[in-house]
Amino acid sequence: MGFAESLKTCFEKYFKFDGRASKSEFWYFFLFCFAYLLVAGFLLGFGGASDATLDGATLVLLIPIFIPSIAVAARRLHDINQSGWMQCIFIPGFMADEFLGTGFVIYILTLGLWAFWFSQAGKKGKNRFGAQPRK
Repeated sequence: MGFAESLKTCFEKYFKFDGRASKSEFWYFFLFCFAYLLVAGFLLGFGGASDATLDGATLVLLIPIFIPSIAVAARRLHDINQSGWMQCIFIPGFMADEFLGTGFVIYILTLGLWAFWFSQAGKKGKNRFGAQPRK
């Protein structure tokens, strides 16, 4: 699956949390989100936006990609026969960082686990979440 086709699929399945997503669908959408936020951040930064403006702009910029990001991650986890709820593994790291000041170590560990999971080959054939996605 190519870059444009992956984006089209992710935005067509905006609220679809069931089924499966191929590695290429997930990683191309992840690349798009990264580039989207990077370019927007540079434009806002070069425009001389204040910290408060950057915070508000970030929230507005996340609106169109937040739900499809969660949905494609859930479908990708389904492809490796895991529950989509496993993406909530970042919540303890966030909580520890915000309240205890120790979350950075937990972030690194969960980031490694996240990268490992999403880089795994999907289960061949049908699994409990549906048929194998096209490449």
